[in-house]
Amino acid sequence: MKKFIKITLFAILVLGVLTLISGGLFIYKTIYGFNFYDTDPPEIPGHIGEQAVLVFSKTNAFRHGEAIEASQSAFQQMADENGWTLFSTENGAVFNPEQLGQFDVVVWNNVSGKVLSPEQRQVFRDWLEQGGAYVGIHAAGDFSHQWGWYEQQVIGSRYSHHTMWPQIQEGNLTLERDKKNLELSDGLPELWTRTEEWYVFYENPRDHGFSILYKINGNEIDPDGTIPILARDKDWGMGPDHPVAWYRTMGNSRIFYTSMGHQGSAFEEPYFLRMLENAIRWAGRFDRNS
Repeated sequence: MKKFIKITLFAILVLGVLTLISGGLFIYKTIYGFNFYDTDPPEIPGHIGEQAVLVFSKTNAFRHGEAIEASQSAFQQMADENGWTLFSTENGAVFNPEQLGQFDVVVWNNVSGKVLSPEQRQVFRDWLEQGGAYVGIHAAGDFSHQWGWYEQQVIGSRYSHHTMWPQIQEGNLTLERDKKNLELSDGLPELWTRTEEWYVFYENPRDHGFSILYKINGNEIDPDGTIPILARDKDWGMGPDHPVAWYRTMGNSRIFYTSMGHQGSAFEEPYFLRMLENAIRWAGRFDRNS
């Protein structure tokens, strides 16, 4: 009997240790990611047509698998309906001058972690600063990227946390329509209610030269992202002016980011898809009638 008790206690101890290790690894991956850099570029069809869109979905940190999977068919349908050329990959080696130069727009589709090597980062930066176009979705703006230039110039704010209690909450979006965003706001409602895992940022991107497409009243959600032991002092929000989709021009470049897109169901929402379609068209300067 004593031997049985010892074995049981040992098994419980081992299980506890394994649980702590796995939990620690999960937390580390979520925050910092496990860096893996691709070296062999993907095979791209010999001729990339006009209005070429690269959908990049690599994840070295937390993976929004359901959303990424759901987005693939949605983007393909969007491209087919608009006559765009679409290429999807999770291979970071596509960020080389020859291949990246074939695309008009790059979509960072829930990308997380340090997904590009220093050389690949420089290629992306050069491409974007020389007139490229970027559309970022949800995790593309979280803190796992560890890239100062990207955080400041592309996202425009530092991510803090997301809603946790509950994680998915209903929010009421308000459109900020003006002469600068008629193409972005085309077909979108002035008021829009949807559920989301709402991201909270330290700064308002409005204060860093970005224009806002949609915002929510942060006082109408519970922004608390505190997790005992793991994430402290996250019981604050952005107040009544809480942007959830914003954009800017940078020289000849165009940048659009939305913190929405956590759930796979987002890619079945007509307004969410319309917003992304507008963003790609605006960023790439695509003619709607072409």
